[in-house]
Amino acid sequence: MELQFVLFAYFLGMCLGLKEVRIQIPNAVKKGDSAIFGCWYDTEGDTLYAVKWYKGRREFYRYTPNDNPAIKTFPIGTLSVNKSESNATQVAVNGLELDSAGTYSCEVSADAPSFHTAIVSANMNVVELPIHRPSIHGMKRKYRVGDILRGNCTSDGSKPAANLTWFINGRQPLNSHIRYYNPQDSNIAGEHQDSAIGLQFLITPDHFAGGKLKVRCSASIYDVYWQSTEVSAEEDRPKGSNFEPAATIVGINYLQPPPNFQTEQRKPDGQADVKVIGSSAERRRVMNGCVEFMLLIIIQIIVIR
Repeated sequence: MELQFVLFAYFLGMCLGLKEVRIQIPNAVKKGDSAIFGCWYDTEGDTLYAVKWYKGRREFYRYTPNDNPAIKTFPIGTLSVNKSESNATQVAVNGLELDSAGTYSCEVSADAPSFHTAIVSANMNVVELPIHRPSIHGMKRKYRVGDILRGNCTSDGSKPAANLTWFINGRQPLNSHIRYYNPQDSNIAGEHQDSAIGLQFLITPDHFAGGKLKVRCSASIYDVYWQSTEVSAEEDRPKGSNFEPAATIVGINYLQPPPNFQTEQRKPDGQADVKVIGSSAERRRVMNGCVEFMLLIIIQIIVIR
């Protein structure tokens, strides 16, 4: 009967051990910036054995509370860990370079009696920003109703290429009015890319508000960069009309990034690219198996007594 009690305690620990491991990593950071990676978990009463962080398959950080020192780091490329700001639930990294981009994983291990291990992963991108705002080319200063407006917008070298989005009087144009171009390498090494987008549409009376037509091009990279440039054109009216000339080009900053339609750099809803070993369905299956096994042991104990 003693054996049955031991088995019961063991499988009870297995069923109630480590769960709900979550990771939080920035979707994108600027080159040279610092970041904090978070990893949260519930050991459900078990003692924490270790928290390990990996870039790809290589470990670069370990927190083992029973070791002295508790924190150990392992060199990987240019990745630099700030030990003073790192602990059991987070790791701080400084001076992120382009080679710091990749998949990061947090592995949490519980001590006896469950010895459970869970790992979650997320991707991080490191971004190099354009030097200048997006630039609009090819537009005239004046247009008449019935004219065809043709223009191009470019953003200089960045990594990755910037997303470019058109707005006409604050509204997005029809997709048929937009010309998409593939990003082009801006240097021989191909480390940076220029992006370009075209616009062509027939001007109608509705395009002029107070005698002006405003075209804006917004550039964005993930959720870490957004800049806009706006061009204002005049309506070419018959002579004799009182009309003040409009400003041509202005730079505008917006509080929120514009939509991204080109390279799918949308800001994720919640966690992005998170992979959990042991899904909720798998956990339910294991729990059901644990319950069945513990019931069997309980029945055996009762029968023996």
